[in-house]
Amino acid sequence: MSTATIDQESARVVRVFRRTWWWRLFHWANALSIVTCTLTGIYIANPFFTADIPYLMAWIRAFHFYAAIILDVSVLSLAYLYFFSRVDRGVLQILPTRSNFVSLQEGFLNLVLFNRRKRFDSSRPDSWNAMWFTILHLLVLFQMFTGFQLYVEGESGGWSSIGSWWPSLLHTTTDWTLSVFGSAGGVRTVHLITMYFIIGWAFCHIYYEIWRTIMWREGDIGIAFGGYKFARRRLPEQPTAEATSPTTEPGP
Repeated sequence: MSTATIDQESARVVRVFRRTWWWRLFHWANALSIVTCTLTGIYIANPFFTADIPYLMAWIRAFHFYAAIILDVSVLSLAYLYFFSRVDRGVLQILPTRSNFVSLQEGFLNLVLFNRRKRFDSSRPDSWNAMWFTILHLLVLFQMFTGFQLYVEGESGGWSSIGSWWPSLLHTTTDWTLSVFGSAGGVRTVHLITMYFIIGWAFCHIYYEIWRTIMWREGDIGIAFGGYKFARRRLPEQPTAEATSPTTEPGP
């Protein structure tokens, strides 16, 4: 039954656990590293200020590189939780099943109809939101390949401070981008364009989370901070294990 059909006066508000602290840690590492990579990446492409700082560009590139490493590790960690989390395996929401297709459709209609239609349980993960997170992770994965190709371009001698295996590994896994985009310049252009797609995704994500918080009145924006949101249940119904607050937060 649609959650929108529950009589507000005959419902109880329960606290629903949604995200572990591991997921929240990776989420915010993701967000902060995207901001750092964006600012430093724009500067590397077109330096927009000067300062009396020795090796300024080298420092900017270092911040960009280390933030990119944090971004890649956080996305790979989230990908692991997508498949092996003990609480919420995100892959279950993006499988091509009938129920997921219906959830995707209803999530879309709920948005475009400004919450006038809500025929899904908003206390649980939905396929509409899961699809957009999957798109982000694929964009970051693509950005990782093009970024490492630009990085290894400077290792022309085939050596690095940690040995020759590192440039060799990067060439093996990223040289395909040169064939696809024609040259290092083409890879650099695509890397920059993908950054703007990621920025656009981030703004849409922030808007949607605020929109859900206002429209649904279930505290969705609190998921990223405390791991919980709220849901309305019928009074005669006893809260399930999923709908109650655990005494201790589950593991990843």
